[in-house]
Amino acid sequence: MTTTVRVTPADFAPPSVIPQWGRLTLTVGGLFSAISVGFAVTNWERFLHSWLIAFMFWLGLTLGSLTLLMLQYTSGGNWGRLGRRFWEAATHSLWLMLACWIPIVAGMKLLYPWTHMKPEELGPAKAAYYLNPTLFIVRGIIYFIGWMFLAWRMRRWSKVEEAGQSTPAAFVGIQNLSGAGIVFYGLTVTLASVDWVMSLTPEWWSTVFGMLFMVGQCLSAFAFTIFLLAKLAPREPLSRIFKTDYLHDFGKMMFAFVVLWAYLSFSQWLIIWSGNIVEEIRWYLDRIKGNWQIVVITLIALHFVLPFALLLSRSLKRQARKLVLIALLLMFMRYVDLFWLIVPNFHGHVQWLDIVMNVVTFTAIGGLWLGIFFYKLSQRALLPVNDPHFSEMLEAKHG
Repeated sequence: MTTTVRVTPADFAPPSVIPQWGRLTLTVGGLFSAISVGFAVTNWERFLHSWLIAFMFWLGLTLGSLTLLMLQYTSGGNWGRLGRRFWEAATHSLWLMLACWIPIVAGMKLLYPWTHMKPEELGPAKAAYYLNPTLFIVRGIIYFIGWMFLAWRMRRWSKVEEAGQSTPAAFVGIQNLSGAGIVFYGLTVTLASVDWVMSLTPEWWSTVFGMLFMVGQCLSAFAFTIFLLAKLAPREPLSRIFKTDYLHDFGKMMFAFVVLWAYLSFSQWLIIWSGNIVEEIRWYLDRIKGNWQIVVITLIALHFVLPFALLLSRSLKRQARKLVLIALLLMFMRYVDLFWLIVPNFHGHVQWLDIVMNVVTFTAIGGLWLGIFFYKLSQRALLPVNDPHFSEMLEAKHG
């Protein structure tokens, strides 16, 4: 005789430590936001430089989570069901990122040289059809509307499923939307990376620039997910279902995106070096002179060589503590990469004031982002218990 026990969302309610983390990070974010306001008042232009980097990092983590959420709906797999609630909670911060985009719009004339260049300097077609303030704002609004709609639709479907009201036919619709959403994400992130970062040097361009941002965003999301899983796996309720195999799966995907980032970065450098065109190589020359050489070597060593060598080990990817250290290292290096892409447009050398401002703005936005994230994560079950394949995860855990 067999007995079937029904699992409900209440059985996988989040642990009490999550709202505690939320209150702590929100307090830190509020404190550093006040300090950021002081920097903005005293040195608005330099504040904008650091604010843009922090904005791009936390926006990348948000959009990377949205992409993994859509990818999970299109491909399936227990790895995605394990991270779904994390990614859904992360997408709630799109409203915060929209608010953080407003200072960039307000200070665009201090950030982007094309805002005060003559059409003949910029190129009549480029000035008329792309690089002008009105279209810059319009495109940004379109990006956020599209991202917010996709995030809202994914979360709405999740709540319908959690209530036990989903149907196979309706799930096909969400799969199709997710597939289209991934295409929309690729297009908009490419354009946004051109608008918000590449146009800092309007005469320079790269065809893989947008792809580098997409890969970096997904890499950040995977690293953040590994950190959360390692912290929550020993606690109820995640401990009932968590297997080392899941950590191994996320470690393999993080390894794949490390390799892809390195491949795209090297391809971009190789093509520009081979072409040897003055307008193109100047962008790299500005980033390898002076103490920027230290940053370049650090990126090569800690964003690729060391993680690549360590993540080749199967046993290491199954050890939570070591894998978390690599994940945290990669998240830090994602910020260093953005710092290297953006700051040389304004300063010829790394300056201590820039580092201090970057720490403050990063912590300000990050504290608020994490506060919203943990608050939303604490409101729902940590796992999609009404997913049709959730029983497979239970069976895999308990044999």
